[in-house]
Amino acid sequence: MNFQSHPRFAVYFALLIIVVIFIPGRSLIAKNQILTGDVEAGRLIYLKGLTTNNQPIEAVTNQDVKVSGPEFACVKCHRLSGMGSSEGGKYVLPVTGPILLAPRELNRNRIFSKLFHEIRSPEFVTRMRQPRMRPAYTDESLARAIRSGVDPGDYTLDPVMPRYNLSDQDMANLVAYLKTLSVEHDPGIDSKIVHIATIVNDSSDPAARDAVLSTIRGYFDWFNLALANDLSKGNFSTYNHSDFVDSYRRWQLHVWTLHGTPDTWAEQLAKAYKDQPVFVLAGGFVNGLWSPIAQFCDKERMPCLFPNTDLPQTTNEENTYSFYFSRGLELEAEVLARYLDEKSPVPQTMVQISFTDPYGRIPAQAFATAVNQRNPSHRLESVEVSSKAAFTDVIDRINTRHGDIDALVIWPGEHTPEVISVLNKHLPDISVIALPSNALDSWQEQGNQAENERVIFTYPYELPTAYHPRAFRVRAWMRSNRIEITHPLLQFQTYYMLTLLDYGMRSMRGDFFRDYFSEFIESEAESNLNNGTHPTLGLGPGQRFASKGAYIMIPDQKNKVRAISRWIIP
Repeated sequence: MNFQSHPRFAVYFALLIIVVIFIPGRSLIAKNQILTGDVEAGRLIYLKGLTTNNQPIEAVTNQDVKVSGPEFACVKCHRLSGMGSSEGGKYVLPVTGPILLAPRELNRNRIFSKLFHEIRSPEFVTRMRQPRMRPAYTDESLARAIRSGVDPGDYTLDPVMPRYNLSDQDMANLVAYLKTLSVEHDPGIDSKIVHIATIVNDSSDPAARDAVLSTIRGYFDWFNLALANDLSKGNFSTYNHSDFVDSYRRWQLHVWTLHGTPDTWAEQLAKAYKDQPVFVLAGGFVNGLWSPIAQFCDKERMPCLFPNTDLPQTTNEENTYSFYFSRGLELEAEVLARYLDEKSPVPQTMVQISFTDPYGRIPAQAFATAVNQRNPSHRLESVEVSSKAAFTDVIDRINTRHGDIDALVIWPGEHTPEVISVLNKHLPDISVIALPSNALDSWQEQGNQAENERVIFTYPYELPTAYHPRAFRVRAWMRSNRIEITHPLLQFQTYYMLTLLDYGMRSMRGDFFRDYFSEFIESEAESNLNNGTHPTLGLGPGQRFASKGAYIMIPDQKNKVRAISRWIIP
């Protein structure tokens, strides 16, 4: 009997077509129905949790909890790199293109950092060491996993992972993006060498610049010597490094020296990077704004670790590529505003003098904003000057105002020594005279050793009397490597940066992606690496400022300083 000629066959066939086309279900799974995905639209779903129609994604987690919005975007758990994470006893699997499109294997390198990142339960460790094997994902099986939580091996994924309700087009877009995620290693690294740059400029203090560079070079030499010793053992190491030997790279330092004004730095950086791409910027020390360098790093998606700067880029800072110790002079300005607002009696009339260079102008703007936000009833007079003569004239006029000023705030910028010399001769009779931390050395160097509680300094560092055992070990390391300690704060901050660089490079274990590196920096910044430069240092996902507060200090009679406030976080 010829079934195709049978009358009922035509009816059955028509019904089958209707079922395939019109019954709800997701056509990504139906043969010949896979849509072409838009990578950029998929990136929006991954990073922002927004669909093609600019609507928040919707999902169900823990079997019956409905969720939606950007807080449940893929990036929140799988991170920018797509390499996953581990938190609260949960192991978040990688979702990068190369990993999804290959059968799962037990990769000790890849799970090593997850195993030892924090204290784990026996159940977690067992799960990590015995992962469920699965075939490679296809577009269809990946769609099923995202929607239903079932992988290609028919294993059910953890119920914590949301099951997403995505349209066919949104699913195609997301799958297309995942295929591009962390596919190729980032520039600046090859099979033997990782190229790393640090940045200085020709107008920075030569002695301070040399102190920073000597610390960096000393650490690079020490690291490479230890690496060569390790690699000399072939594939065996008493330190259990055998499985990781292929992920080691020798560090090659490139010192990029910037010339001229900051508006020319972007072009200089672009040329240096074109001549020799680097994987990461290791700190740096420049005189002036850091923003041109930060913008360059963001453009190239290249991490920059903890430069020594008082003028970091502070706008739209989350998930950018520069990591900082603090917000510098802007932070000091906001801390001072809070201190004065909480002081008893509260100063009602304040005068602020700032120089026109960035070191004066930026904190002055931050202080004025903070004062207005905290208490608009305060009277704040702001005066800008551009020379020692102009500053002297303002101080002379202030000295003629008898008792109507409660606080004087000075941002001396690059004219600090001249400002201190003027104050030595014409210190106004005002109950509070405030200066930033970068003026403290000049104050003490010019002989101001007598205790004077009227002159206060913001101080975003650890107290000199605090005890940090690690500081002694760092000093011993520097002595053993013949590094002279001439600028302790700069050199200790630089050493902290180098230990984070070391940790991040080791932790990637061959997955050399800059976003992955940044994620390790975020998680490790608060560990026991602080050399005593700050009371606490810590970051979270997307955070870029590790220290959040400052003290108010006064010089004492022993040419040191003592705190007159708690640690203030504005």
